[in-house]
Amino acid sequence: MRIQEFKIKGTVVYEKNYEEYQSKRHRIIVNEGGSGSSKTISLAQLFNTIMLSERGAKLTIARKTFPALRATAMKDFFDQMKALGLYSEARHNKSENVYRFGATEVDFVSVDEAIKVRSRRRNYLWMNEANEFDLEDYRQLAMRTDKQIFMDYNPSHQEHWIYDEVETRKDCLIIPSTYKDNPFLAPELVREIEGYKDKDQNYWRIYGLGQKGTAESLIYTHWKYCDKMPEKYDRRVYGLDFGFNNPTCLEEIREKDRDYYWQEIIYQSHLTNDQLIEEMKAKGVSQEDEIIADSAEPARIKAIEDAGYNILPAEKSVKDRIDFIKSHGFYIVKSSVNTAKEAKKYSWKTKDGKNLDEPVKTQDHAMDAGGYAEYHLREEDTNYIS
Repeated sequence: MRIQEFKIKGTVVYEKNYEEYQSKRHRIIVNEGGSGSSKTISLAQLFNTIMLSERGAKLTIARKTFPALRATAMKDFFDQMKALGLYSEARHNKSENVYRFGATEVDFVSVDEAIKVRSRRRNYLWMNEANEFDLEDYRQLAMRTDKQIFMDYNPSHQEHWIYDEVETRKDCLIIPSTYKDNPFLAPELVREIEGYKDKDQNYWRIYGLGQKGTAESLIYTHWKYCDKMPEKYDRRVYGLDFGFNNPTCLEEIREKDRDYYWQEIIYQSHLTNDQLIEEMKAKGVSQEDEIIADSAEPARIKAIEDAGYNILPAEKSVKDRIDFIKSHGFYIVKSSVNTAKEAKKYSWKTKDGKNLDEPVKTQDHAMDAGGYAEYHLREEDTNYIS
């Protein structure tokens, strides 16, 4: 069938991927590009197309962790299906995370579900945010895929196994893209992306131009995922970064053996003070534990204090805060999708190819919130030398 029969409103990125699917000229198609370039939406549309076109096909959509998969590629896939008027609740097995369309199956897996990765075979694979995967993850998935593998990612690493193991293959095609390839991108997002040009050269290179970044500018390179917060811990504190159009972020930090574990409790835009307080109550935030909040918002701090919470203004020593976090173990709970996303992008400003002692002030709400809280705990850390 032709694309027009599905009435898919796609960008040039979709058209290039669709052409490769039809021609089968390449086994691996890598979508490497900047923010807002339509990579993820285009592959969601493509996998809808394959599902509708190829009777009996087995498709897999994969990401490193399931919470991240559910919030991104999985949501986009079903959103596109609903836009086509094709989604049926009866075909969706939510307990197995499989969608069946006649004899065709689409399953959604994360590589922390080892049994699914190593047991299922498929015709087509989509690795969303492929640079999150380990080389072994890729190999296990690839050896069980007999037709084509599609990948997408922002090239935020200077060195990565994808560059050596995948992009050097003769049967690999790289489809580069930037926000300029997406005519449907909202003007506000275009301005946001183009604003990177004056904020940070490396950030603009990765998310604006879709080119490989300089790894040296990333601030936190030592953090790791964890399944859940430690049940037994030494201390607990919350960090709060205020926003309105930008998200308000509340992070819970637990210290255990001088390692720090982060979990996002609230990450939401357009919250008034009253709504934030109600959300904190609904999330079971303790009124006894300390909340360390953005000191630039004294009126909001007072409102939360008046509601009965133990809230204090944070110290604004950004560089010292970052140094403290870098000197300890740093773990992010897998379900904290926005926190992990920020940690992967949190970078130093650069000028003339050199890092400045100041982070890029973009998408840093969780990094600030968690940073306020963790740095507050330094006073009792006898091993820390400032």
